[in-house]
Amino acid sequence: MPPITRTASPILSALARRNLQRPAFRQVRFASHVGTVSASKLGGKADWGYQWKRVGGVAMMYFPVVAVVMFWPYGVEPIMAVFEDKW
Repeated sequence: MPPITRTASPILSALARRNLQRPAFRQVRFASHVGTVSASKLGGKADWGYQWKRVGGVAMMYFPVVAVVMFWPYGVEPIMAVFEDKW
């Protein structure tokens, strides 16, 4: 079988270069986590206040959004009744 000649389009060569660079980006992204050390290894106390603040912030967004998504028909029904009576 003859060797493949390099007559690829610029688009294909750009895609090939992008796929070759992808592992280098992964190494840089994960290299930032190598130097991190947890608080338990250092012997420090856990910051429970920060964790509760984070959980509270998530709950302040989660519960209202879930309530709107689940119970929107109850709020729309009276509005639709008004519009149905007019037309």
